[in-house]
Amino acid sequence: MRIVHVHWTGLPVTGGVESHLNAVVGQLGALTCEIQAVVGTQHSPGCDYDPALDIDEPFVPDRATAFAERCLDADIVHWHNPQWHRPEVVTTVVERLRERRWRGRLVLDLHNIDERPEQWEFLATLPGPLVAHSTFVADEVRHRLPDAEVTVLALALPLEEAPFRLPGAGGTRVLQPSRMTRWKGSHLSLEASLTLLDEGADLHFVHAGTQHLIWPPGIPESLLERAGVWQEKGRVHFTHYRPQQSWAAIRASDIIIHPTIDRGAHGEPFSLSVAQAVICGRRVIASDSGNLPLLLSDYSAATIVPAGDVQALTSALREAAQRPPVVPTAGDRALAQHLRDGFATAGQRHLAFYQTLAHAA
Repeated sequence: MRIVHVHWTGLPVTGGVESHLNAVVGQLGALTCEIQAVVGTQHSPGCDYDPALDIDEPFVPDRATAFAERCLDADIVHWHNPQWHRPEVVTTVVERLRERRWRGRLVLDLHNIDERPEQWEFLATLPGPLVAHSTFVADEVRHRLPDAEVTVLALALPLEEAPFRLPGAGGTRVLQPSRMTRWKGSHLSLEASLTLLDEGADLHFVHAGTQHLIWPPGIPESLLERAGVWQEKGRVHFTHYRPQQSWAAIRASDIIIHPTIDRGAHGEPFSLSVAQAVICGRRVIASDSGNLPLLLSDYSAATIVPAGDVQALTSALREAAQRPPVVPTAGDRALAQHLRDGFATAGQRHLAFYQTLAHAA
């Protein structure tokens, strides 16, 4: 069986979509199938670049046709977030495959979704089953596309760990392990931490994603100027790490903070970093966004705050900073093992799903 994973981006950043792509392709490569990842960003480790998928390149029909040609000998083409970018590329590739009487199956992978009706209308025109990576996303899809075939498949995550030295020493270490964007609530976690520092709290705030892939950060300059004062004092830190280093960063933290701001379909679709925090037995503060309340419902060391509410976030962080280290309960340990097992077996579950599709074709 030959499988092609198609993605607009493939850079080794801390984003969950890219971490999953790297891990699931690696796991599939170790199984009895041929696997290829094709992405729209150059110099992506373990992936082939194709200009048809590059969102910085103009749409060229011949490029989309050439991309379709390279998919003809695949049994499965697994396309990540086909609704987000360049519908003309997706449409052209699907049309060319149909013209060439391609006998494989297209899988539509919804890592991220939102409320825009044009995206749902476009998805409804595409052939193939839909894959979601959380019950939250699957339920949102079924609500909008009641006739669609939706399967929930566990995300993959690199379980190999690499050393990483988290900035800051002494006091409480608070980590937001995400790209710095307004959607991830970076401005909220920054303001909450600055408020506590102004009050005299003995803490370090570390944001693990000052870079971003597509969206501008959207963080107010006035807030970044306030942060600059505490950066100079060695209390606010902006850093980067590779996915394999995220484990060491999370283990070295006292509190993981994840205040994604949106509710509804554009809420947090899963959150690998929060799942890692559960596995590592860290205290977590997260918003009532998307999958986060579901993921943390059985975790004893979690606090859920309203999305976008900086006062509630500040209060929760103030209270969490005064609490002793987490002592995981039996339920916490069971949840951690369940999550870890899901990450470790994601490739096997993907392959079983693909084989079922191929046999039904």
